[in-house]
Amino acid sequence: MKPLPYEWFIGKRYLFSPRKDRSVSVITWISVCGVALGVIALIVATSLMNGFRDNLRQAITGSLPHVTLFSWADRMTEYPQLQPQILEHPEVKATAPYIFKQALLTGTRRPKGALLRGIDPSKETQVTNLGLFLRQERYSPSPPTTEEQKIISDEILARLSHPKAKEDGLQDGIILGSNLAQQLGVQLGDTVQLVSSEQRMTPVGDVPRIKKLMVIGFFESGIAGYDEVLAFMDYRLVQKVYRMQNDVTGLGVRLKDPEIAQEVADELRAEFTDFAVSSWVDENKSIFQVMQLEKIGLFVILTLIVVVAAFNIISSLIMLVLEKSREIAILKAVGATDKSVRKIFMMQGVVIGLIGTCSGVGLGLTICWALATFDFIDIPPGVYPGGDRIPVLINWTDVLLTTICSFLICFLVTIYPSTKAARLHPVDSLRYE
Repeated sequence: MKPLPYEWFIGKRYLFSPRKDRSVSVITWISVCGVALGVIALIVATSLMNGFRDNLRQAITGSLPHVTLFSWADRMTEYPQLQPQILEHPEVKATAPYIFKQALLTGTRRPKGALLRGIDPSKETQVTNLGLFLRQERYSPSPPTTEEQKIISDEILARLSHPKAKEDGLQDGIILGSNLAQQLGVQLGDTVQLVSSEQRMTPVGDVPRIKKLMVIGFFESGIAGYDEVLAFMDYRLVQKVYRMQNDVTGLGVRLKDPEIAQEVADELRAEFTDFAVSSWVDENKSIFQVMQLEKIGLFVILTLIVVVAAFNIISSLIMLVLEKSREIAILKAVGATDKSVRKIFMMQGVVIGLIGTCSGVGLGLTICWALATFDFIDIPPGVYPGGDRIPVLINWTDVLLTTICSFLICFLVTIYPSTKAARLHPVDSLRYE
């Protein structure tokens, strides 16, 4: 076994052996703790930001597909022929028709305007995450489990089906956003009236078409702008109310990877030039741009913690150089080169950075696991899309970037003190000994 170079042996002795000046040792451990705290803060903060972003994306795609293909004329007749062509794209997972209309809903309180989305209950969960956000009561204090949520969503979507309701002799249903239901003053099983922009002829003149619907469920994404305006109906019923025959507004497309929605949208736009194509990124660009800028700003700010700790490393090494100036002079007198002396002190800075970085990564990941596993903070229902638990999503690219940046900073700050030690003249150090 090849022995370690003497530079590493001496560096280890300097770093871990007892010293005359204990303040140097204290500064060293303060440096280690500072680096570790900086790394912990970076990993936890970026994981929380990733968690919030992922939950927000899930909430948005709970009502919107990854990509939508629609006609500017608000009428798409040839959608049955378009679906097989879209499914040929390697990144496309599923498609489903939808209708988007404005409507006026009336309940026990004042009327409210709503964005009515007509969906196919049997296919919608293949295209959006709607099933994750359907509830039978508004802002329940205890969110349902995954199994309970699936049973609830299946029941609500089955009840929403217009052909099934007609076959069973039931009143047609509607799903309301939680805030919209509150503003209308309705509960599960209550009746609301939908007033469409379409009119019908009567002996007294043109009057709006009105349809009575039963509230069969609530849509609860946690995003106020969505829960206040969205309502869902069977698209075949919307076709009847708005006299659309067999036309729809467009097709919703689900992708295998939602993060490439922009690229797939561009490809579909080039292929289907007669239609407009947009992605969930286009429709929510400002929100995610702000979140990305916040994440970058947070990363830069928290990196300063590591930089401050790195300056403690400089202080520690400079004081060590002053303390060991006699030993350095003896080493150089017996033949140690400037490069060897530089290695000795650079090794100490590297070890400090390595210990601080590795311990910070370990503790940061442990804190992320604890936040994702246990309920440390009781978040009221409906505050944000993630439910009542702090969202945590560890991005290993961010962890790797944090580790590299921390170690690189710790390495760079060793250059000055190690160079200062290497330039020390033996004569000057031994002159007064």
